[in-house]
Parts: sequence; C-alpha cells; structure tokens
Amino acid sequence: MHSLSLLLGAAAGVNAMLGGKIDAVVLPGNQFICANDCVHKRVFFGTRATCLENETVLLLDENGQLSVPGFPLEFLCREDPLLSVPGQRQRERRAGEAPEQCDLYPLTDPNEIYCESNRNPNGKLKIVQWADVEKLLEEAAAGEGSSTPQQPPGQKSREQCAREGQQAFAKCDKGFAECDRLGRAAIKSCLAGQ
Repeated sequence: MHSLSLLLGAAAGVNAMLGGKIDAVVLPGNQFICANDCVHKRVFFGTRATCLENETVLLLDENGQLSVPGFPLEFLCREDPLLSVPGQRQRERRAGEAPEQCDLYPLTDPNEIYCESNRNPNGKLKIVQWADVEKLLEEAAAGEGSSTPQQPPGQKSREQCAREGQQAFAKCDKGFAECDRLGRAAIKSCLAGQ
C-alpha cells in the first residue's frame, strides 16, 4: 500500500474526489476534527471545500490586501466556489504561509459531533471517516498514473471534470457514500464526453 505522503502528491483531480463540503472527519483512536479551514495530514478541510494543502491560496479583499490585521489569513481551496464570485481575488501562498493544523477533539459519541463551521440549513453534518479520505486519495493517485497527456478535441479537461464532480458532491444532501458515488459519476460522465 502506498504511503499517504506519496498519495498526496497526485494533486490533479483530487479536488473533485475530496471536493464537497465536509463538516467533520472521524479519525482513528476515537477523535475527530472539524472542517474549520485547517489541515490534517496535508489535507485542507475548508468550510466550503476540501483539497490538498498544496492546492490552497489566500483570499484577498476588494483592495487586493490580505485579511484584516489581527485576524488569521484566509486560506481557500484553489477551486473554492467563492473565488468564482465577481470581485473576489486570490494569490498564491508564500514561504511561511500555511493553514493552521486542525484541532483534535475526543469522540465519545458519534451522534454528538458538533462543529462551529456547520452552516448547513437543514442541520445535518456531513461527516466522513478518515479511512474514506485516504481511500479517495489512493484512488485519485491510481487514476493519475493512467491518464493520457493529450485530450481529444471537444473533450473537457480533467480540471473541468473535477469541478463538475466537486459541484455534484457539494450539492448532494444524502450520506457520504451516495454523495461520493454521485461525484464520481459526474466526473466519469464528463471525462467520457457525455
């Protein structure tokens, strides 16, 4: 089995695999993390999207400046839907700029997970298992090894298909497995040119 650090190197297309809005991740050892714009094992869990840490950028205000002094820098996934809003700008991270590590919380009752980042109007948290995140990373890395460098005319790029998969996953309000299936189906359909 590949080590997680090697799998994290396969960045292209992983955004779609991880892409949906995740509220919390259950970790081995009876712990969990909240998706509060933080990193756990080189995966960035944002309040709107999830991606690899090396796929994060900084959000700039309307004047092209970083966040308000005294507040933490605002990191986003490069494919975050917020960045498609007119007037929103971003810049690449510089040396020493990195999202904070996620706080680990004890898990005593899986039905009692609460995260402040939960902004879901129906009150349901989208909770995933760390093993599922690792599996998605591994599958994405395996898919990267079989990709072809040239795409046929008229076919969408892997990045466009990744965005479509991310959007399908994010819109899903069912369980993780069903949302994952819908996201994968959207990517597969897009890559097939349908």
